[in-house]
Amino acid sequence: MRIEKKFNVISLIIIAVFAAAYVAFYFLAHHLFEGTTALMLCLAGCLAIAIIALIFLKKYVTKNIVLPLKNIHSGSSAIITAINEGNFNNRIDIKTEDEFEDLADNFNRMSSVLQTREAALKDVSEKEQNVIRSLTMLSEMMGFITSELKFESILQTFLEMTRSLLKAEHSGIFIFEGESKKLKLFKTTIKGNAPVSLDCARAMLAGPLGKAAKTSSVLRINEATAEFPPDHPAVRNFMAVPLRSSKNKMSALLVTINKNGGFTLDDEDTLFSFAFQAFQSLVLHEVLARLAVTDGLTGLYNHRAFQEKLSEETNRAERYFKTFPLIMLDIDHFKSFNDIYGHQTGDLALEEISKIIRNELRTVDFPARYGGEEFIIILPETGCDGAVIVAERIRRAVAEHQFMSESGERLLLTISAGVACYPTDAALEEDLIKKVDKALYFA
Repeated sequence: MRIEKKFNVISLIIIAVFAAAYVAFYFLAHHLFEGTTALMLCLAGCLAIAIIALIFLKKYVTKNIVLPLKNIHSGSSAIITAINEGNFNNRIDIKTEDEFEDLADNFNRMSSVLQTREAALKDVSEKEQNVIRSLTMLSEMMGFITSELKFESILQTFLEMTRSLLKAEHSGIFIFEGESKKLKLFKTTIKGNAPVSLDCARAMLAGPLGKAAKTSSVLRINEATAEFPPDHPAVRNFMAVPLRSSKNKMSALLVTINKNGGFTLDDEDTLFSFAFQAFQSLVLHEVLARLAVTDGLTGLYNHRAFQEKLSEETNRAERYFKTFPLIMLDIDHFKSFNDIYGHQTGDLALEEISKIIRNELRTVDFPARYGGEEFIIILPETGCDGAVIVAERIRRAVAEHQFMSESGERLLLTISAGVACYPTDAALEEDLIKKVDKALYFA
């Protein structure tokens, strides 16, 4: 040990000096004096040498043992206090080139190790908290999905939860239809004076965001402005995560914008784990909701959905003094058609007529299968004359269409149409349906 070695050297030096001084005083005293006087002088000299040696030893011990111990004591106390306060930067600075310096270095290394461990534990704790927050929000999201009927309301809540989960300023989602990747819907949490339009959304998809959507690859950029159009609010950083439903019925690109410090790989994992599960539930909700209001054969709205829409449109027209017409369509001699060519050919004919009806209508119009071979259409914000034109256009398109039997035989079908208007022909829903049915009967 280095301290022990130092003490051995000092001890040998003191003993050697003391012995040499004793011999020197002994010969000097006996050369100059005799008897008791010589002995007393010799002892006095040795005592003086001993006192000097003790003074030297005290200074040495103070410098090399006492002061380092004091520094270690005060330094270790300061380190412990700082660690309790979360500060791991305090250090003990001792340069003695012995075990005291090693002891101080051990304290310093211990502080560094604790700092590393504390950072690791903090990181693990933050990850666990993120997982817990993600699971909690996912649970809340599932509850909201089961209680809310409107898909867009659910989507808006999903975006707010996403933004909150990553502590970002904004979030948005692009919804695409199936494999076509055609933009179906765009939603964002951006509000106020600078809302993001659908045109702005399409412009964003012309850049790297569109590439991320097509290649299904995550895009995480912490210094970016070029990917967003000029009319979009300022963007410091963003992350885009592609999402796809099972069986490719729907896909999406989820974008989070502006997070202090930028987005990390952990943010990517957190967002994906939350968003993927939530998106599957969103798509399932949309599919189930659509099935609940859709006719299984034709893909048009069913009778129940029509009744709800008619009630909604009647209330709106009454409140704002608007008018709207109903068109009822019936396939001529369809029972005979089924008897001759079979129900499978009849079902194919119903599907094709439904496609013709959709192609001749606007997106705001509401076509439904009323029952059997009858169809009914609500035309919001349209006059009676306009409804007659639409009905005639559909009638002509069906008459000109060539239907096919299972054997490949070309077939022709015609339809009849009746029109009635609210409130001109009737002010009550039931009466309006009776009026349009009567108009169809006399067509």
